[in-house]
Amino acid sequence: MDQKTNLIRQFFGMAAAVLIVGTSIIGYWVTAAVENGVKENAISIKAMFVTDAISPLAQELGHASTLRPENRAKLDSLFGQGLLKTEIVLFQIWATDGTIAYSNDTKIIGEKFNQTDGMKRALAGETYADFDNVLDELSISETLRTAPLLEIYTPLLSPQTGAVIGVAEFYADGTALRALLVKTKREGLLTVGLVALAMLAAIYLVVFRGAETIAGQRQALDEKLRELSGLFTENQRLARRANKANQKLAELNENALRRISADLHDGPLQLLSFAGMRLESVDPAKGSPDLVPIKQTVDDAMREIRQICRGLSLPEISEWNLATVVHTAIENHEKRTGIGVARELPSELPPLPLAAKTTVYRFIQETLNNGAHHGRSSAQSVMVGLEENRLKVAVSDDGIGFDPAATTNGLGLAGLKERINSLGGDFSLNSAKGSGTSVVMLLPVEFAKDAA
Repeated sequence: MDQKTNLIRQFFGMAAAVLIVGTSIIGYWVTAAVENGVKENAISIKAMFVTDAISPLAQELGHASTLRPENRAKLDSLFGQGLLKTEIVLFQIWATDGTIAYSNDTKIIGEKFNQTDGMKRALAGETYADFDNVLDELSISETLRTAPLLEIYTPLLSPQTGAVIGVAEFYADGTALRALLVKTKREGLLTVGLVALAMLAAIYLVVFRGAETIAGQRQALDEKLRELSGLFTENQRLARRANKANQKLAELNENALRRISADLHDGPLQLLSFAGMRLESVDPAKGSPDLVPIKQTVDDAMREIRQICRGLSLPEISEWNLATVVHTAIENHEKRTGIGVARELPSELPPLPLAAKTTVYRFIQETLNNGAHHGRSSAQSVMVGLEENRLKVAVSDDGIGFDPAATTNGLGLAGLKERINSLGGDFSLNSAKGSGTSVVMLLPVEFAKDAA
């Protein structure tokens, strides 16, 4: 079973259950209301017919508890012919004190009985009716004994005062009424059921079409998701390749700097050293007086080239941990400049590939050197730590500062920024004239796994 079919079945099942319960309740309520309406209408017609015919013959109950013989004779004649004879099984008139003033069962005329609930309600002015059990004590036909009997209590009113002067009680054959009520109830339930089926069919059609739309959208979404997942995987692969390429480029750059350092040391520096030795062998008294400043210039050039060579060539840091790289960079700077550098490092630092360690060394070397030579600082500090799964290196000084927006021809900081960005890191600089300088580098730690 596919997902669309399962969705339709679940929704249709729930809708059907709710609709069936709801329509059942509504159906029974509607049929009950219709049944009561039909019953009350039939009862009202019977009660009006009986009371209109009987009430004039029972007006003496306003001052007596029995009827005159001539009135009883008229009542016997009334119930002994026509529809009243066939439909009315038992008829009797109660006085307000509970005395039977008239009954077609002559044996109980004049007797007094306790008031029933129906009589009490009729004495209060209501017409009460309900289906009753078969009256075994009555001499009625077997057909009527098995038929439903409709028990009716209706008040007899005085035309002058409107007061209740008695109660007419009669039992009518309720077969036709019962059949009508059953038919009405059946037709009502059938109508509600057909409406419910029509609603279920409409819901099924809506759900089916909606499920088809949802299935199509889901399929398109799944295809889009697979496409995006493929693009994401490809982007991750390309990012890893870019990281590896950047790290390899950084290593090649360091190797090139080492070669340049070696070439300067083995080429121009050696030639200058040879020239210096030749100049030293010349007697100043016999030579030109310009030899002394020339010798000084050669010595200065040799010193500058040696410093450049030391700056270009890094120590062998491939086997060092990050803490050793940081301490070595700081100590080399202190030896060159004589400026003490405060340092702050955690007890544990994550392992990094060679390209990252080289970047950290170059960052500390360049920023400390800039602070010492250009910023004319007397105090410097290096702080190393972790911030949101990234390595943070911050170098600060108390120098003269500068305007970062001013255009400079220097390549040091720009090169550092490019190197850091190539490894997925961030570079920030904060400085102002007279306020010192703070330079911060952030490098992601995750790429160390790919570079291992």
